Amino acid sequence: MSDYKIPAGATAAEITARRFGGPTKIVETLVTVGTTAAKLFDNNPRRVAWTMTNRGSADCAVSFAQDVATGTGFILAASGGAIESYVDEDGETVSAALYAVSGAAGQTVRIVETVRV
Repeated sequence: MSDYKIPAGATAAEITARRFGGPTKIVETLVTVGTTAAKLFDNNPRRVAWTMTNRGSADCAVSFAQDVATGTGFILAASGGAIESYVDEDGETVSAALYAVSGAAGQTVRIVETVRV
């Protein structure tokens, strides 16, 4: 466990620390996805959860495969479609690198990761 001290009364932090064996941090990023594969995030064995939302106007295909193509992978639907993954439910896949591609350029994917510190 790190030297990080959870403030008294920080209920969400206390529950999360018990659940994951220590404190976590939130990492938020925006990734632009176009017609060639883009990396959404790197492999990180300390990641315990992630959520992503497609803020763009076209669907994206999301995959563990670096050569993801449109029509393959998981569909991240346009205009607010979301995918999430939790280590409790999805095991080690939550820590793997993910890639995305779209049939249209300029799709913005918002990603929120929960990472054990």
